[in-house]
Amino acid sequence: MEKVTSGKRLRTCRACGKQFEYPVKGSAATRHHCEECVQVPTHLRVVAERLSARLANLERQLKRLQPPSTPPA
Repeated sequence: MEKVTSGKRLRTCRACGKQFEYPVKGSAATRHHCEECVQVPTHLRVVAERLSARLANLERQLKRLQPPSTPPA
């Protein structure tokens, strides 16, 4: 994780993938979820986390399957 100068850290939300600073005074964000996703009901947030993880996994698999690009001659 990348450190921010004021002691805050950039975090990535497990549900939506958005990057946010944590901790921020007065923010509802948690270590794992941004301010918007914290307000989503837990059962829906769990589904969003699973879908986000699955999508990231599929993207990694696609990158591995793609042939390496050859530099122009």
